[in-house]
Formats: sequence, C-alpha cells, structure tokens
Amino acid sequence: MAGSVTGLVLAGGQGSRMGGVDKGLQPFRGLPLAAHALQRLYTQAGSRLDGCAINANRHLAAYEAMGVPVWTDVVSDHPGPLAGFLTGLRLCPTPYLLTVPCDAPLYPLDLLERLATALEAQQADLALAAGPDLEADPTGQTHRPQPVFCLMSVGLHDSLTQYLEAGERKITTWMARHRVALVPFDHPQDDPRAFANANTLAELRALERDA
Repeated sequence: MAGSVTGLVLAGGQGSRMGGVDKGLQPFRGLPLAAHALQRLYTQAGSRLDGCAINANRHLAAYEAMGVPVWTDVVSDHPGPLAGFLTGLRLCPTPYLLTVPCDAPLYPLDLLERLATALEAQQADLALAAGPDLEADPTGQTHRPQPVFCLMSVGLHDSLTQYLEAGERKITTWMARHRVALVPFDHPQDDPRAFANANTLAELRALERDA
C-alpha cells in the first residue's frame, strides 16, 4: 500500500454543539484545528500517504489557504460524517482513503501505519481505531470504536451511495455490512487522550489546557 492512501480531514459539519461556529477553524495552540489535523497526517509513520485534502462546506478560502484541495459535500442534506466519507470516496485519487476528524488534535502519529497493517492482515474493507473509553472506564482498560478514524477502500463508494439513498444515516450500521478490522490503541506508549475530541468551545479550551 506504499503511496496508495489519501488523507482527508473531516471539517464539513455544522458545528451545532459549538454554537454553529466552523469547528475546523477554531484555534488550538495558535493554529486552526484543521491545520493541526493536517500536520499530524503529514507526519504519519511510514510512506503510505500520497496526499491530503479537507472536506469543508463553509469559509472555503480559509481552508484552501492551508495548501491542500478542499472538497465540499457531494450530498446536500448533511448526513453527518458519512457525507464526508462519500465525498472522499468519490474524489479520492488513490485506492484507499484515510479519514480523521478536525476536532481531535492529539490523534496518534502512527494511526495510518497501524490501520493499514490490520487492514492488510485481515483482508478487510475498512479498518477502525478503538481508543480507551475514559468516561465509562477511567482505568482506560475498556475501548470503544472511533469510526471517523477510518481507513477504507474506495471500492466502498457504491455501497455507501446506496445506503444514503435509502435514507440511512448511522455510520456503524453501514460499516457492519463490510469486513471491518478493529484496531485497539492500547500499547503502553499510547496516549489515552489521543482520540479526545472537542464538541464544545469549553471542551476545546479544556483539551488545550490539559494536553
């Protein structure tokens, strides 16, 4: 899979829990969240990444200034992260697409390598990260899937198109139709906050303070 993956930052949401602001443009350590997500994509371990893009629907010039293509949703009814997935699968120039959300600025620097290794070993259609569920289990021993941290084959485009056209919206239900490799990030060196995301401005400030 060397050089066969396009990384996509998902920044096309409506930011409803942040008061309607454009989440990807909110500052974190002096840079917009989406810029942090891009930086971490470009510093991924291994040589599988061939390029990056951003999925956004507002303030397009601000995203274009980050130096990568900006892809707007190919569907108009805002079906959540699946809109970004479908947009990426339709426009992706490589055989595989890696998605990361714009609101989790601490995600692992070896995310792509570990997802790709699992996808190849299990001959899966897509690979998902699973991070510690600190809310349910403060010890970090319990993990839950993080479906927006996903490496997938572009061959899933037609399946997702049909799923959305049928009026379905739940991301995990669509994924369950395919061969999924679930990858726990539970190594001793893994940051338990790696998949922490900011849904509100207060959570963003707390994440910035505690990171």
